[in-house]
Amino acid sequence: MAQVSRLHHSEAALVNEDELTRLYIKMDYRKAEQLIIAAIDALSEALAAAEVAHTKNDDRDLMSACRKIARASQKLGLEKLAFVARDVRIALHQDDKVAAQATLARALRLGEPSLRALWDIKAIQV
Repeated sequence: MAQVSRLHHSEAALVNEDELTRLYIKMDYRKAEQLIIAAIDALSEALAAAEVAHTKNDDRDLMSACRKIARASQKLGLEKLAFVARDVRIALHQDDKVAAQATLARALRLGEPSLRALWDIKAIQV
């Protein structure tokens, strides 16, 4: 009998802090704060919506949620997460269910540590 190994995936969140700094330089501090907090909220909601859409097997809602994930991630300097969310959309567009599920799993693994990393950065700036 062959032994089955269980893999435990983890992803490190990478925040491009230069992107956040640019926001603070480009606009006044309060507007930048509001934009960042709104983008964090949008990202959190989009990640939850992606999970729900996946559970319901609703590709249209999943496509929409991944578009929102990519948009919010790009604003927040989460380039890796934005890239993975785009990959989910590409897989869905190509009707590759297996690739879409695998890539979505990676996006969801990246989502939580990315949000945590942003809150840690926000805590440092306060």
